[in-house]
Amino acid sequence: MKSLFSLLALCGLVFFAVPASAQDLTFRGCTDSAGRAVPSRLDTEAPTLVTTQMSASGPLIVYNPRALPEVSDAVRAFFYAHECARHSLGIVRDTPSADAARRADCEGLATLQRSGMLVSGEDVVRLQSSLVLSPEQWARVPGPARGFDLTACQVRRAIPPSDPAWNRCVHRCGDRLFHCGRSDSCQRAYDRCQADCAR
Repeated sequence: MKSLFSLLALCGLVFFAVPASAQDLTFRGCTDSAGRAVPSRLDTEAPTLVTTQMSASGPLIVYNPRALPEVSDAVRAFFYAHECARHSLGIVRDTPSADAARRADCEGLATLQRSGMLVSGEDVVRLQSSLVLSPEQWARVPGPARGFDLTACQVRRAIPPSDPAWNRCVHRCGDRLFHCGRSDSCQRAYDRCQADCAR
């Protein structure tokens, strides 16, 4: 089984696995246009891959990877990123126009690029070639039904995958800062420690 990926905290999406026959990816980290968190819930009984439910407590993204088990992880991640982008762009409450959906497509693509999941132009072309959906599949993903031209999206610089040794070093520095406290001297010690972590 293909290994699951983690989107970096910088891009705001974090993926984690739930054991299942189809890879059940749930997500956290989506925010709306005002920066408020938009929670997600995995629901393997939901009829759609990803949708937003509105309630008195606010929006909730409901995700069911089993709704489209025949598509790739990248396609499922793309549609989740698209739905998350609708929140950050403020185009959730109404059925989006094709133009608004394309803006969310590009923003979702940028998220996947920043995550390191899509690194090269070939990755984008491969994803786009997988986004040919039947009418039955369109009924299970965020619409409206449309063609995709992801190569026309403004190119975002992908962040290179992080170095595990650098990550461990920075975490050690953060642990020291946590135990030291919030004083200026503690922050200076943290800054020096982080600067010494080799990239």
